[in-house]
Amino acid sequence: MQNILHQKSQGKLVSGYLFSCPDKVTLNEVLTLGAKIILCNENSLDNCPTCQKIECGSHPDVCVYPKGDAFNTQDSQDVIDDANKKPILSNYKLILIKNLNNSSEQSQNKLLKILESPPKNTIFLVSTTNINKVLATVRSRLLKVDITPFDSESLCEMFSEYKNKEDFSLALDYTNGYVGDMEHILTDENFIANYNLAKDIVTKLKSSAEIVNFINPKNTKSQFNGIITLMQSMYGDLMLLKAGKKELVKNKSILSDLSQIQDEFSMKALTNIIKRINEVNKKQYSNVTLSLLFESLLTSILEVKYLCR
Repeated sequence: MQNILHQKSQGKLVSGYLFSCPDKVTLNEVLTLGAKIILCNENSLDNCPTCQKIECGSHPDVCVYPKGDAFNTQDSQDVIDDANKKPILSNYKLILIKNLNNSSEQSQNKLLKILESPPKNTIFLVSTTNINKVLATVRSRLLKVDITPFDSESLCEMFSEYKNKEDFSLALDYTNGYVGDMEHILTDENFIANYNLAKDIVTKLKSSAEIVNFINPKNTKSQFNGIITLMQSMYGDLMLLKAGKKELVKNKSILSDLSQIQDEFSMKALTNIIKRINEVNKKQYSNVTLSLLFESLLTSILEVKYLCR
């Protein structure tokens, strides 16, 4: 955002920006902030009438797309129409397009027409969680901006109302530095239970007789997905420990537990375990019984662990 501030101060704003990062919530925050930076003349970015209008979605010079779940050809046509209208209150007309990766090639090609010949004083702020799903021709018309993760201090400030929650420090450890990850962990009632179960499986599962202790037939698909995602992260941390990259470990709150068991796994075993988890992750969306699928996964983990010693 410092680059946009600098470009604005120099009168060198470009006609379009493409913001990229894997977290939709972070991207939405960035688009809103970008709009404030460009349109705000008081540099308050919160307290002025312009910023307040942007925040509540009532600024007449800020058009947000898509109107539905995904950006489609009708949205492309509406963007063209809006882009050609002169700004009412500000120096610029802003077109905010969220999650362009979730759109068809046809709708992107139609959008390309206005990007190739943008009207004067119209700026496009576009976001994507997957840069590879944005057409190369579209990317070439926009200035790409990679969004880096927030540091712990920034996240603490943004989520100060949650500081007294028992899982706050865990959330800071586990999050990738993105607002969406932090928000999900702090508002998910099952996260702590899922985390503890995943930790116990990774650090304590030693024999097939113990598998029954970790199976809960009442787990929902969301809980199941949460557990295996956490397991995958922890096995990934074991790989980092074995490779001597302790500083990159994600699950810092259980670092001592992981360190104690790292010698139980070979690098080959960990690679194959993560591969098995990926396979199970795909199978969960087919017509299968989750508890049986989970039991099969745990059995497979034990087999791989001992076969690859």
